[in-house]
Amino acid sequence: MGINTVTVSTAANWIPTKWAKELEDAGEAWIGLSDLVDRRFEDDLTVGDVVNIPDRANPAVRFKTADTPGTYSNVTETQDTLTVNLQGYVGFLVEDIAEIQSQYAVRAEYTQAATYSLMSVVEGDLTSGLASQPSDFSQLVGALGSDPTTDNIIRAVQYLDDGDVPETDRFFYMSPATHASLLKQDVFVSGDYGPTGAVATGRITKPVYGATTHVSSLASNNPSTSGQSYSWFCHKKGNVLAIQRGVTPHTQWENLEIGWGVVCDIIYGFDEHLILPRTLASTTPDDRFNVGLRGP
Repeated sequence: MGINTVTVSTAANWIPTKWAKELEDAGEAWIGLSDLVDRRFEDDLTVGDVVNIPDRANPAVRFKTADTPGTYSNVTETQDTLTVNLQGYVGFLVEDIAEIQSQYAVRAEYTQAATYSLMSVVEGDLTSGLASQPSDFSQLVGALGSDPTTDNIIRAVQYLDDGDVPETDRFFYMSPATHASLLKQDVFVSGDYGPTGAVATGRITKPVYGATTHVSSLASNNPSTSGQSYSWFCHKKGNVLAIQRGVTPHTQWENLEIGWGVVCDIIYGFDEHLILPRTLASTTPDDRFNVGLRGP
């Protein structure tokens, strides 16, 4: 038998629905590949859309024969080209009534999020981002869909060593699945192989064969097949990127829409950088500063 208490039903009009004071941001992949590649040439692109990068060969050596004039040598030098022709943008229009009535800063929140969106495309887009690069490297190890072996990684190191690639500024940029495969290998996680191990942290905590390690789900974008990826075992100079203008917001008041239109854009270009080998008087640059590691 009811006793006429005040219940949540009878007091329903007194019980508000509350909204959290803070928004829960969407997940974001690790962004940082753009800082691992070569960006030396951005300063040359304050204007223009192409920067030519001239090569300098090692001159040939000849031996002098007695009582015979020597022979001069010259080289018809080559060049590499970096073209900036990509302009990505995020655009939205916020009606004033929505901005005024929302308890969140609508325009500011989306403007801030646009920076991540644009940089994730610069690094992770399969056609217009750095992620498109490693499948075209001429030096590839491992198999798509399979965990890379220690021998695969050692072969990648050898490729760089064979190409006289400097030991400094080497990096290993990989997908989460490839990183997980390394955690299965004692050589990368056991404290017996270094001052710190990875078991406690769940991360590879030290360089892998001289290359700094970096993990991002954006590395899984190439190819666009689940369970397959191309990781980078490269030197900084193996790929060039120029961000001619970083993420920049532009605003405009729209009378008929009664709101602010916002466009955030970025202007950039990238390419694999071909470098002349040590061969004297060579005029055939190649991509020996890069190795692609096929994996899961």
